[in-house]
Amino acid sequence: MTRTFIGLALALAVIAATPATAQDTKAADVLAKARQALGTEKLDSIKSLALQAATQRNVGSVQMASDVEIAVEMPDKFVRTEAGKGMMAINMTSGFNGDRPIMPAGTSMGPGGAMMIRIGPGGPIANDGPKPTPEEQKKLNKAAVRAQRAEISRLMLGWLGTTHPALPADYTYAGEAESPDGKAHVIDVKDAGGFSARLFIDQNNYLPLMVTYQGRAPRIVTAGGPGPRTQGQQGHTRELSDEDRKKAEAGAEKLIEQQAAQAPTVEFTMFFDDWREVDGIRFPHVMRRATAGEVTEEWAISKVKVNQKIDAKKFAVDAR
Repeated sequence: MTRTFIGLALALAVIAATPATAQDTKAADVLAKARQALGTEKLDSIKSLALQAATQRNVGSVQMASDVEIAVEMPDKFVRTEAGKGMMAINMTSGFNGDRPIMPAGTSMGPGGAMMIRIGPGGPIANDGPKPTPEEQKKLNKAAVRAQRAEISRLMLGWLGTTHPALPADYTYAGEAESPDGKAHVIDVKDAGGFSARLFIDQNNYLPLMVTYQGRAPRIVTAGGPGPRTQGQQGHTRELSDEDRKKAEAGAEKLIEQQAAQAPTVEFTMFFDDWREVDGIRFPHVMRRATAGEVTEEWAISKVKVNQKIDAKKFAVDAR
């Protein structure tokens, strides 16, 4: 059924005349059936969750492969580690530990959720530009944690039918979606801080089909590091000096600010498929992510571990 939903404009029949309390009751009933299909008793006892996956991602005309590890520890920890492969490889770590973000040095959040990565010898390097004030850093940390809570919550909606405990949300029944293969219940998921997503649950087996949400078109700007070169007068190239590299970083930051107001809002869709039983719960082993109707990312999940001890070092944060 998932394949049929990909690329289709879903006809959503919203029950506008139904009182909100009745919609909430309907949502609760659907979610209870979904949790039963996933494995209710085991879901209620989950304290930690870890998985490994191989991913393929399309970035423009470039295809990138990476290995991803995700670790979740209830009630307030999440970390995602990505190790890239090939010439365009980028290693990244993101997440949160309580109210503190987990981000590598040299990575900063920009306006509209943009991410800037400064590449240097051996990976990201620290920013040589002006450092944010304590108050500015506090706001940046809060925004980073908020973004990561939203990211893991969208994933957990498709895995477990619920958001991460660090992002408690309200669930409202929105209606039904149809495809040639059947129908899906549609649940609106929102919180007071602006989180908003839609969870589609298969009416045949009550397993999550997909999660949709609105967001800015993704932008990643890189600057600095070994190898940036300029063309000389005789056709030769030279490595950028430290001063030129700093100018390039400043230009990249300015570009982020300019693009933030111009980046279009698009619909993101996460699809969940190939359900298998793991430690008493059913878990999807194939995930796809689409941007504006175009599939841009696919995950093949190889390992899922439930309630196994996670090394506390994985959730370490820096001094920001």
